[in-house]
Formats: sequence, structure tokens, C-alpha cells
Amino acid sequence: MKLGCVLPGESPNIFGDALRRLSSGATYLYQDGARFWYSTQPTVTKLAEDRAEQLKRNVDAVTQELDKRLRADLRRTGDFTRVHPLPQSGQDVPDDLDARLVVLGTDHPYSKQPGNPAELAAKTILETRGNTPRLFRNTLVFLAVDHARLQDLEEAVR
Repeated sequence: MKLGCVLPGESPNIFGDALRRLSSGATYLYQDGARFWYSTQPTVTKLAEDRAEQLKRNVDAVTQELDKRLRADLRRTGDFTRVHPLPQSGQDVPDDLDARLVVLGTDHPYSKQPGNPAELAAKTILETRGNTPRLFRNTLVFLAVDHARLQDLEEAVR
């Protein structure tokens, strides 16, 4: 097909590139190896891309889905006595002698800059439980999302 479309002096690679671009962007163009055809049904890839584009405009839905998946994964505590996913304040984390993992939400990402949201949230939870000072500070371990990788995580959820 490519050789039938090429005029003298043109490179056949132009048509291969055009087919590649068409197959990656066209909604109804299917490909199976070297065969291409149009169908009345949109491709699964295009449907997924459209859905991801809709979710880009709805950031709250992505955050809710991340929170839901995180809470489901953290039902297994592993080596910790308790795991506290996404606490809103120090009141949500008891002050006792058991080792506990505190997983901060995506609204508290960690970065190298001093005073980052994860550090501030961890410090608040570590120092107080509600209105009282926390006694057993050494029993808490904090986990936060890396700010540099947060966008990758959100893209994966979309």
C-alpha cells in the first residue's frame, strides 16, 4: 500500500509515520499488526483517553478514588499494631504504647523544602492529640507521598 501511494522522490517512511499518527489519535481506526481498518465502535484506548481527560477536569474525583484505594490497601496492617490512613488531625491517632503507621493524604505531600505540608502535618500530629500534648511520640511512624511523584500517581489513577 505504501509503495502504491509514494510518488517518485518521496520517502515511503512518510506514510508509515502518517499511519502511526492516525492510529494513535483516531477514534475508530483499529490496527492488528500491519492491518488497519475502520469500525463503527470507538477503540478502547480512545475511550480510556477520553475518560482520563474528563477526570483531569474533576480533581476531586481523582483524590476520592486515591483515598478509597489507599484505605482499602491499608486494611492489612503488616508489622504495625494499627495503621491510620489519612488522619484529619492528631485526635484521629490514639496516644498509647503500640507502634502505629500514620499515612498522610495526598493533600500533605513531602518535598525537600523545609516546612513542606507533610512535615507540618506530621509535626502537628506528633506533638498533640487534640488539645493535649502527646506522650508516646516515639511510637508513630509517618508515610507521605513524594511531591515529585504525585502527578504520576494521579495520572495512573486516571
